Amino acid sequence: MNHPPPYTLVLSDKTKPASSSPKRTLTMKIKRPNTQQTPITISIALRTSSNGHLDDATISDMEYMLQYHEINFDSVTEIIDETTNYVAGVIPTLDDVTATDLDIIVKVTDYNPQAWSRIDLDVYTIDLRSNRREPNSSEENDICAICHHELSAYGDLNTLLCNHSYHHQCI
Repeated sequence: MNHPPPYTLVLSDKTKPASSSPKRTLTMKIKRPNTQQTPITISIALRTSSNGHLDDATISDMEYMLQYHEINFDSVTEIIDETTNYVAGVIPTLDDVTATDLDIIVKVTDYNPQAWSRIDLDVYTIDLRSNRREPNSSEENDICAICHHELSAYGDLNTLLCNHSYHHQCI
């Protein structure tokens, strides 16, 4: 008896010219058609080693997020292996690696009907915590989207999906 696969995987990428140093992200989208759960979208920093494969920190972040969302370990390992090979194939095709933003999209359709206990807000908050940064020169006079103080008045910042910046301590 043939069992259906526990998941399906679609890998794709989006590129655009970078306006400053290139932005690299890995966006994981998890859908569960056998549950009432809403689709989950998680973005993490995309870092690669010198050979173009995902580095250990990116692999660790992917593994944590996928397992947090109850994707089984064997499937997580396969997803990471396929993703790192995909990224290694994409990087050399970029016209100018130093001036191109890159977003790798990992779409997972998970058929585990039991996997639905994690809430999206948990992941969003964890994701924001790991993306702290110092204000850049273009943000010096900008206002925090949450507390409305100047961004340069405090240290660490994060950027929301809508591209509004805010002070890390506001969340």
